[in-house]
Amino acid sequence: MVYVASPYYVTTSDLSSKRRQPDLSRHLSAEARARLPNPIKSIWKVAQVKPGTINMGNGDPHHTLYPICEMNFVVPSIHEQDPVQAWRVGTGEQQTVSSYRDEPCALSLKTAMAYSAGAGLKHVRDTLAELNDRIHAPPKHTVTLSLGNADALTKCFRLLGDPGDSFLCEEFTFSAMTNAALPLGINWVPIRMDKDGLIPSDMELILANWDEDSRGKRPHVLYTIPCSQNPTGSTLSLERRRQIYQIARDWDVIILEDDPYFFLQYDLDIRQTTIERYGFFRAMAEVLPRSFLSMDYDGRVMRLDSFSKIIAPGMRLGWVTCNEFLAEKLDMLTDSSSQHPHGFGQAFVSELLGSRGWGTDGFMKWVASLCREYERRRNLFMDVFERKVAGSGLASAEVPKSGMFVWIKINLDLHPRYRELEDTKLLVGPVSNTAELMDELFRKLLECGLVMMPASTFAIVDRSGCVQSDSHIADRVNYFRATFVGTDETIENGLAIFGRGLEEFFCY
Repeated sequence: MVYVASPYYVTTSDLSSKRRQPDLSRHLSAEARARLPNPIKSIWKVAQVKPGTINMGNGDPHHTLYPICEMNFVVPSIHEQDPVQAWRVGTGEQQTVSSYRDEPCALSLKTAMAYSAGAGLKHVRDTLAELNDRIHAPPKHTVTLSLGNADALTKCFRLLGDPGDSFLCEEFTFSAMTNAALPLGINWVPIRMDKDGLIPSDMELILANWDEDSRGKRPHVLYTIPCSQNPTGSTLSLERRRQIYQIARDWDVIILEDDPYFFLQYDLDIRQTTIERYGFFRAMAEVLPRSFLSMDYDGRVMRLDSFSKIIAPGMRLGWVTCNEFLAEKLDMLTDSSSQHPHGFGQAFVSELLGSRGWGTDGFMKWVASLCREYERRRNLFMDVFERKVAGSGLASAEVPKSGMFVWIKINLDLHPRYRELEDTKLLVGPVSNTAELMDELFRKLLECGLVMMPASTFAIVDRSGCVQSDSHIADRVNYFRATFVGTDETIENGLAIFGRGLEEFFCY
């Protein structure tokens, strides 16, 4: 018998793993394959290896001429029992974390404010890699920094997509990101969803029935938001994640795991005994969802994390975790485009997560407290929704398990002007007036003083801005995305307007 190796895999030298490692080079775009390393950055990286090397090559302003020698960040004290609540009502204590140019600290301003490589400073990457290891335990992965998930995603699109390529995604998704791929010539292939998120069997059906003669190369990238999917708020179960990862392996698909809401989980069964014995980090790590990264033994996951939802969006600092091959290509793109993330954010994160700040355990205590506060607001939202909206039978909503959004279904079949064609088997395009009625309802609510995001905003479109005519997605846009992270007053008043406006709309 002659064994012919799969073209997708190469033999690993790590005999202990007993797994074949995929050859991921085929996934690179023509741009990524043609890109050369930034030669100056390459020399800079070499110069960092030997401590004490005299650097007369870079054009860095000397640190003695930086017009800054100290930065102080006033943050909540993590020693409060419930730090988020204490901070919110103004009763909690504060602590100051400081960065210095000439005094000892976690990350010297001499380093933070100087030029560095695109991956970001080693100290920060090591700190975030430790977070990853304790939560996801990914094998043979590395961390590179980004200017938030939007920056990371657009670079991943350039890294992996050529004009004419097709990528998979949920049928409703964060359109600001998917639209960014359209000018690159990337086509999106939407996967059907239900209340629990992306349907694995539909993903497999698309890949198995793909006709390359008529549609071009089979999709080789999946973009997904697994926790609190934006806009639907759904969170993939562990079983679905396992199924999706196996399908990705079977069809050699790269997974872009965009997970900015990962830390915002609700109804968690955090064990107090674990907190007392091992601390908040371990207690939270035990109950957070299993990520695709944690399953990724053959390096096909590029995971994107961000501080935007748990610290502040204006920080514009996130991190990408992937295998070393893709990380190197991503760093090459960054070195010749946006360059490294800003020193202010890296200094702040270093001090906050360092021994003089919150530390990693204190950081996770903050996250746990943040989850409790957002869970309270979610519960308030659902309670007000039941009292002021659901009783009419005109709308319904699932309780989200994580994140910031509620996906509200409008029962348009009850509207007196709702129409659906009888014989729809041979029709291409919408078979009902759902889109028109939802547009009317959006405008009605706007006149009443309320903005909710209509589902049509998140429907996948082609490069002309039109939805796919054969997907019938226009018949499934009877939803609004609403957020529950505002104040109690915003939730109460907003849903009161929504309930009244909805009843008025259904009366004509």
